[in-house]
Amino acid sequence: MSSETEKAMLALKAALDASEVLPTVRRDPVFDEVFDELSICEPPYAKIVALRHGEPVETTRRFGGGPEAYELVRNAEIEIYVAGPESEGLNAAFDAGVSAVYDAIPAQEIDGVLVPCTLGGKVVAAEIVEPPTLGTDIAGSKAVLTALIRVQLTYLSPRSY
Repeated sequence: MSSETEKAMLALKAALDASEVLPTVRRDPVFDEVFDELSICEPPYAKIVALRHGEPVETTRRFGGGPEAYELVRNAEIEIYVAGPESEGLNAAFDAGVSAVYDAIPAQEIDGVLVPCTLGGKVVAAEIVEPPTLGTDIAGSKAVLTALIRVQLTYLSPRSY
């Protein structure tokens, strides 16, 4: 049986995998292999999206016990890599990937109040709470644009994990 933490991560992965812009999300890839894949890619632009457990933010013990004994807030880390020849096309492909992550975790306005995404009711809230960390790298002869996007997941669990 999966922990509530794993269920929250799987719900986030499913939301990202539903995007038509993003490739299939990889859980905890080995990064040396990721850069090898990017350097030998055949299409003009290669994209890889990685999802990793981030650091716990807060654990709150709730009154009572049972399936909702703890409210957990944990970061999930989404890393995007887009590789290709340096060009406006590379920048556009990268921007489309980052935008697709934001689109997969939409907040909605209800009666004038912004309500966070619940990933289909699997979490209490999923929110991107800080701007992405952007960077560049090199994979072989290709430029690689990178983004690290932290998604804060809030969910309930019978245990503190």
